[in-house]
Amino acid sequence: MERRLYFIIGDVVSCSALSVVGTWAAYLLPSTWPMMLEMMVGMVVGMIATMAVLPVFMMWFGAMEVMVPAMLGSMLSSMLPSMVPQWRGDPGVLSMLGAGIGVLAWLFTRVTDHFFHGEEIDG
Repeated sequence: MERRLYFIIGDVVSCSALSVVGTWAAYLLPSTWPMMLEMMVGMVVGMIATMAVLPVFMMWFGAMEVMVPAMLGSMLSSMLPSMVPQWRGDPGVLSMLGAGIGVLAWLFTRVTDHFFHGEEIDG
């Protein structure tokens, strides 16, 4: 993975932005569905919405460095609107939580990549 600051900041920003896209795509689903169904469909809808925007960030920051954490983040964050229906009325909370999940997904994939390659994490 790239270690230059431009790529690290770009990866974090793109993963958080794409997770918010996935959250908002799942937000458009009807809230009258059962929670499990809405979570499963929300994950698929969130991934499709993320894949539509993904090429914009992949051009600048690399395909694998953006795609893997962004898809993980969008799958997790797109389940938010169905799990906690109270947050449906507050778009700011959904956006903040989606962005936070995107950053955590980027961090998880970064640490996992370093672990599997036997490298020390230095930045």
